[in-house]
Amino acid sequence: MDSRLTAIRDRIALLASIDRDRQVFGAANHNFAFAGPLSETALSTIEARIGELPREYRALVATLGAAGAGPYYGLLSPEPPQNADPSRELGATNPLDGTIVLAEQGCGGRSLLVVRGAHRGEVWSDWTREQGTLSPEAKNVYAWYEAWLDRAMLEWVDRAAPRIALEGPEDPSELEAISEVFELVAKRSGSDPALLRTLGYLHLRERRYGDAHAAFDAAAAAGGDEPVARRHLDRARLELTRNARDEAIMHAERGLACEGLWYATRDELRDARERALGAAGRADEALAVLDLRAAECMFSFTLHHRLARERIARGDLGGAGAALERAAAMPNILGADSSIDDRLTASFEPIIRELAGARKAHEVRVLTALVERIRGAN
Repeated sequence: MDSRLTAIRDRIALLASIDRDRQVFGAANHNFAFAGPLSETALSTIEARIGELPREYRALVATLGAAGAGPYYGLLSPEPPQNADPSRELGATNPLDGTIVLAEQGCGGRSLLVVRGAHRGEVWSDWTREQGTLSPEAKNVYAWYEAWLDRAMLEWVDRAAPRIALEGPEDPSELEAISEVFELVAKRSGSDPALLRTLGYLHLRERRYGDAHAAFDAAAAAGGDEPVARRHLDRARLELTRNARDEAIMHAERGLACEGLWYATRDELRDARERALGAAGRADEALAVLDLRAAECMFSFTLHHRLARERIARGDLGGAGAALERAAAMPNILGADSSIDDRLTASFEPIIRELAGARKAHEVRVLTALVERIRGAN
């Protein structure tokens, strides 16, 4: 296996380790996993029908796998386009002569590998079905994969960097990924202002407060979505890591005072305020913020379970039961077709199991009885 293919394989394995929830675009479809590689016999059969495969593509499907982990919705098994050849669609001036579909990009776009002609081995982006356009995408399949891996790493770190800066890595693989992606973020942030915030959090993780502050200021100055509110969010988090709790609370509250906040921004600001209040010893106020966050969290039980645990720790079993009942009453928290029985189980059972494991028999009885009363009323 040549060095570029080895690096591609290793970076895919790293992404599979760090993107545990499969949030990178397309990951839920291919799961960062390959189907089995093609045998020499299978490759010869394909080449008899399509023509000799470009060297990089042949090596990839013979070594890593015939389909699976890859750009967009994942690498497809080698097949020519099912509809008309794009070279015919765009006329004689089109440079392509014989292609196979590498991946579906979504919304009608796809990536094609050129098998024959002057552009043999190149990857082209085909939007002829939707927009009538066809454009070069990569010099070869290796470059196509490397560009995707850069995009995927940037997509992951954009979400993960604030958490890692505040809480530390969840796994040693995240440290490896942060180390790998830092230079890429720093290099691209000059031309992509959206990466300036990510760069700020990478500096913040290393407690380079001046560099983080400068990156956050530059991100706000570049504009984008909700620059003022997000500037306050970034400052609140920076002050939290410096243990400047009052300043963190102030910035979180100023951010929350901005009008027209998106749900995600509002929740992140509340999270920062909750953390800062807790660190300042203002536990009741922090709990009130958590309650407010849970009341608006309609598609996940995470905050509801956190709230229930906090109330149980305070001896407020009734408050815990009310929090779990409120979650179960949210009609879409498990999806549009969920029943009240399903939602009650998903809401109460994890907490009941934890209490049973801790031998809290009284609490188990109280919450179990509450579940039965709610079921009886519905």
